[in-house]
Amino acid sequence: MKVKRSIQMNSEQNNYFFVGTKFGDDDYLEYFMKEGKWELGWHNNEENKQYQRMLKLFNKIKPGDVLFAKSTYVKKKNVPFVKKDDLKVSVMKIRGMATVKEVLDDGHTIIVDWKKEYIEREWFFFTGQETIWFPSDIKYRTKETNQLIKFAASDEIIIQDYDYFLNHPNWKKYKKLESDTMLRNDFLFDYSGILKKSKNLILRGAPGTGKTYLAKEIAMELTGGNEDQIEFVQFHPSYDYTDFVEGLRPILVNDGQINFGLQDGIFKKFCQKAKEAQKTGGQDNFDEAWDLYLEYVNSRDEKEYLTEFSYLTVNSRNNFNINYETKAQGTCLTKSYVYELYKDEKYLKQPYYRNQGKKVLETLKKRFGLKDYISPTEIDTGKKFVFIIDEINRGEISKIFGELFFSIDPEYRGERGSVSTQYANLHETDEKFYIPENVYIIGTMNDIDRSVDTFDFAMRRRFRFVEVTAESQVGMLDKELNIHAEEAKTRLRNLNAAIENVQELNSHYHIGPSYFLKLEEVDFDYELLWSDYLKPLLEDYLRGSYEEAETLETLKKAFDLTNNDQTDQQDTGDDNADN
Repeated sequence: MKVKRSIQMNSEQNNYFFVGTKFGDDDYLEYFMKEGKWELGWHNNEENKQYQRMLKLFNKIKPGDVLFAKSTYVKKKNVPFVKKDDLKVSVMKIRGMATVKEVLDDGHTIIVDWKKEYIEREWFFFTGQETIWFPSDIKYRTKETNQLIKFAASDEIIIQDYDYFLNHPNWKKYKKLESDTMLRNDFLFDYSGILKKSKNLILRGAPGTGKTYLAKEIAMELTGGNEDQIEFVQFHPSYDYTDFVEGLRPILVNDGQINFGLQDGIFKKFCQKAKEAQKTGGQDNFDEAWDLYLEYVNSRDEKEYLTEFSYLTVNSRNNFNINYETKAQGTCLTKSYVYELYKDEKYLKQPYYRNQGKKVLETLKKRFGLKDYISPTEIDTGKKFVFIIDEINRGEISKIFGELFFSIDPEYRGERGSVSTQYANLHETDEKFYIPENVYIIGTMNDIDRSVDTFDFAMRRRFRFVEVTAESQVGMLDKELNIHAEEAKTRLRNLNAAIENVQELNSHYHIGPSYFLKLEEVDFDYELLWSDYLKPLLEDYLRGSYEEAETLETLKKAFDLTNNDQTDQQDTGDDNADN
């Protein structure tokens, strides 16, 4: 294949990287081209493993290297070659080309010179979905990499050598795995689309079908892999409203005593984080100034006088005690009250604290650098937040959510769904609670662990229920077990086919692929997997049934692939991709 005009390649001097241009749902390519740069969207997220991988690749980029802007997707039809199967094919659209001029030391910005009038083109098979893809890093792919770079760098559209990828022996080893991966990525895209529309999604299915695994994958897909925008909690019989929304919780005060104070629960804190993500600008350094004042008061030997007859002591991180020289009973000045007064000097609630609060604010401004408050502007940043509730039906969901059953309704997200919480009378402001538009909820539940009747109808209609079958999740075995995956899938499918033939059981009692991930733990000893994990579960399924021992033996033969009824299990997973 001849390239008419292309850049001169020198592997010792220049490297070639394929980079994404989307942050969440927003495409920044036009902006990058206008500003003459490219940015890594994973910055400021050091705890994220994917970010760490991307940062290592980012640090390889140097002046003179070439960046190709790309997006990846799959196609099943309308491809420029004849496929031998009906699998989807990975596609990478190459949308722009730039030469690196300077790599800034902020860890995410690169100054580049974008090539003018670059012709977009589609490349099939050998593709990369990472934000930064460095194909030269892949072992034994020299020829494939060279073909790709020539194709991407050409001034004119050239025809890709499709036959090479369709027929090359080395390619065939990777073809099915890559196809399965692309199928799964499209599968996740479908689920994230469902969640975007319904706001609340429950993944239901047999034990071990990977519902929790899938929920986390969907959350990563929807948030662009930002773990700061994901929260995880597991319901259980003792879990209640005070854990989830708000309630009186023990607080250790400065003198070692324990008091009870109103504390936000995990879900309320998460919603607040989602709200803050929709704000920009403004000026507010109250927390910093408050902490400095607390430290000052707590560390000094002399009294910190507020007035001639009153002085401050530290109660807790969020409160001052106001003490009186007259030995009169003191009062508590809370951080939240002073903060409301800071935002609005005309704040009317609890007027008997106003003078003390104003004096604290004066001190914060004069001695601890408190700046005037400027309200931030609310904008739609596009940031999505996903709250995962594992084993959602193991808690008393109506009791846990309380009045929030109204707010979680997709039609009442945002301020129109505002409610007064059970502890509203203890709030220092009249602000009501609501679930922001950018918060999405995923629940998981086992069909046979506890009856779904624990959901009352008012709560049930606020969630979309989607069944997760064992078959739809077998792809996780390819990812986790590598060369052992095929045997594991065969045993899994054969066992589940046998389970369906048991009179007392059905597909709700399938063994999920998560159980087969235990193979690594038992050094791929199938006998140990059976005796330590599968057999106890199946015994629970069959306890009290007719011919329990004989049925269990039949299932064991199916698992061992020694039964006479072995057959390939039909794929029952959903495939809703556009064809």
